[in-house]
Amino acid sequence: MMNMKQKIRVLIADDSAFMRQELKKIMERDPDIEVVAVARNGEEAVERTKALDPDVVALDINMPVMDGLTALQYIMMESPRPVVMVSSLTQEGALTTYEALELGAVDFVGKPGGTISRDIGMVADEIVYKIRSAAGANTSRLGPGGKRRRRERAKRATPRASGRGTSGKVVVIGQSTGGPNTIMDILPMLPPDLGAPVIIVQHMPGSFTPSFAQRLDNNCALSFKEAKSGDIIEPDHGYLAPGDIHMTLAPRGM
Repeated sequence: MMNMKQKIRVLIADDSAFMRQELKKIMERDPDIEVVAVARNGEEAVERTKALDPDVVALDINMPVMDGLTALQYIMMESPRPVVMVSSLTQEGALTTYEALELGAVDFVGKPGGTISRDIGMVADEIVYKIRSAAGANTSRLGPGGKRRRRERAKRATPRASGRGTSGKVVVIGQSTGGPNTIMDILPMLPPDLGAPVIIVQHMPGSFTPSFAQRLDNNCALSFKEAKSGDIIEPDHGYLAPGDIHMTLAPRGM
């Protein structure tokens, strides 16, 4: 367990000098965070992670020489540790971010306004919160070994549900930092005849939730979708709350 008197040591990897500077400023406003190094590309990120042993790596996706996904794989193989991806708020960025989460990243921060975000200050609180949360992540779940253990647990878990006696029951899962990885651990273990609807509320931008819903649908026995206004909630189906808005359940006909 980390000594709480020590600062959280962070390595920032981004090909934009402006973004590196802004991210460093944002993180070091928190007295408990220290940026120990910056990297201009994935190759530098891998080398400096091994050399400096930071507590958390903040990793851009689109970088020259070696992209963020490739760097993430090397980090998880050679020196696993919490990695927070920094991705643009686009459909393409969402798909790549979910791939990064499957490769071992613990969370992500969306860049508002594109790859070189002049509005990065809008998500300053989120950046600090997620870096702090990532520093406390369970590192045994990271890297190839952790991924293998999660697959083995999923194979061993064979829950059964008859569907009887579950009328009116709803399964609700709410998640914030680290949520997508945790959700992808849990939901594939649910049986297709669960007998109750499953509702997921995950803190993420609205541009990301359609892709996440599709990924859940592709990887789970239950049929998943992004919830829409007027949807009828049915047993043995999953619904992901859309990002950026509140979702309310009401009796049918109201």
